[in-house]
Amino acid sequence: MQQWWPVQWSQLLLPLLLLVAVAHTARAAPNAKPTKAAQLNNNNCQRERFWQQQPDQATTCPPDILPLRGTVYLLYDVNISEGFNLRRDVYIRLAVFVRRLQRRTKRFRNVRLVLPPWPRLYHWHSQGLAQSDLLWRHFFDVESLRRFAPVLDFDEFVTEYRQFGMPSSPHVHVSQVFRLTHYEIMLEQGVFRDKYERATDAPEACLNAKSISGGPLLQQPLLRHARYHCVRFQGSAGLLERLLREAIHEDTVGVADAHDMRVYAVLSAETLLHDNWGDEHFWLARRSMRFAAPLDQVADDFRRSSLATTTASAGVQRPVMWELERQKRDASGGNYLCAHLRRGDFVRSRESTTPTLKAAAQQLKQLLRACNMTTVFLASDATPYELLELKELFYRYRFVHFTPESSAQRQQLKDGGVAIVDQLVCSYARHFVGTYESTFTYRIYEEREILGFSKASTFNTFCKALGGNCARNAIWPIVWPDEDDDVDDDKLN
Repeated sequence: MQQWWPVQWSQLLLPLLLLVAVAHTARAAPNAKPTKAAQLNNNNCQRERFWQQQPDQATTCPPDILPLRGTVYLLYDVNISEGFNLRRDVYIRLAVFVRRLQRRTKRFRNVRLVLPPWPRLYHWHSQGLAQSDLLWRHFFDVESLRRFAPVLDFDEFVTEYRQFGMPSSPHVHVSQVFRLTHYEIMLEQGVFRDKYERATDAPEACLNAKSISGGPLLQQPLLRHARYHCVRFQGSAGLLERLLREAIHEDTVGVADAHDMRVYAVLSAETLLHDNWGDEHFWLARRSMRFAAPLDQVADDFRRSSLATTTASAGVQRPVMWELERQKRDASGGNYLCAHLRRGDFVRSRESTTPTLKAAAQQLKQLLRACNMTTVFLASDATPYELLELKELFYRYRFVHFTPESSAQRQQLKDGGVAIVDQLVCSYARHFVGTYESTFTYRIYEEREILGFSKASTFNTFCKALGGNCARNAIWPIVWPDEDDDVDDDKLN
C-alpha cells in the first residue's frame, strides 16, 4: 500500500534541528549589526518601508536621499563618429525633454539626465593628451546647465547612486539599455510618423551590445546592464517618454517597488529629433550652456592681448547668470573679422561647397575692405602647412590664429578646449563668416545671437569661389520668452 507521506520522520529530524538552532540564534542577538555586504544586498533604501519613515526615524539609510524617492536616471550616448558640436545639439534635445518630463509628470519628478563622459573624438588629433573619459565640467559650467534641467556629471551620478546602498557595489546596475536605430523606410504613404519598435532583425551593430557604434557608454568599467534592446525609432525626444514608461512598467513587480530608483540608458541618441527646434525652450537650453570658467578666462585673455577686445569694448551682453540676458541687437564687436574655415574631411566630403585656401582668402580680403578692417582671426582645423599658406596669402593684413601658449596650457585645454576658445573669439568679432553645413559654424551663430549681434554680421557663409550664387546656411534668429519667468504650461499628472 502506497504511503500518504513518502518521507520517513527520521529523514526530517536533522533539518528540523537546524531550523530550531537558527531561530534560537536570531532571538539571542536581535540587535546584531549586519555586515556591510548584507546591508548592500538588502538594498534597504529602495524598499517602501524606508520611504514611509520620518527623517528622524530613518536609521538604515542616509536622510539625504529621502527626496530622491522614485528617481529615474537617464543615461545616454551618441554615435562614436559624431563630433563635439553635434553632441552639444543632442544634449539640448534631451535637456529640453527631461525638463518638460520633470515638470509635468509625477512619476518623473525626480528624473536626472546623466551626462556621458566625452570619449576621444575623431577630430581630436593631438597626441600625448589625456582626451578620453572627460567630464562635462571640463568644457561647460555644469551648475549653469543645472539651472535649466536636472543634469548630473557622470561622477556625480555615481556618487548619488551609491547612496542607495545598491547591490554589487561599486558597480552601477542599468536596468535596460535601448540602442536606437533608424527605420529603413521613414515615410508611410509620404507621411512621417512618430513611432518605435523593438527589433530583432536589425543590423548587427545595433543588436550587438558590445558594439561602440552607438557610443562607448557601456564600456565604462562601473556599468553593468541587464536587458539590451535594439529599437527602431523615428520621432522627437518626447516619444522617449512612452519608451521609459513601458520600461518602468516592466521593471515593477508590485506596490512595494513601484517607487524604486531606476537607471536606463539610450544609445545613438542623435536619432532623436528636437521636440520643437528653435523655439524658446531650445534657446533657454542653449543659453544655459555656458562654457567652463577656465576656458572663458583663456579666451578673455587672448582677445585682450592679441585683439585689443574686451566684453565692454565689444558691446556684448554677458551677465554673470544667463537668466539675466535680455533681447539685444546692438553689439559692435571687436575690431577684427573672424572666419571659420573647415578643412579636414570637408575638403573631400563637401568638395562642391568648401572653398580652396586661395578662394577663401579672396573672399576674406573682400570682406576686410568692405568692413574697413585689417585684422582677420582664423578658426580652422587646417594643417600647419595650410596655415602657413594662408598666412602668406594675407601678407598685407594681420593674420591671427590661436594656439596654446605653452605645453601646460595645451594639456589643460586639450583639443576640445582649444576649439571652444576659437568659438569664443569668433563670437566677439565685428563680422563673422563660417563654413557651409558645419556644426562648428552653427554654434558660433548661436553664441553671437545670444551676445546681441545683428543677423547681417553673423549669418554669413563661405562660397566655393568668389562671386556668383552659392548655398548659404539657414538663418535661425534667437527666440526670447515672452515673460521673464518661463513656466511650462504642462500640468503635473
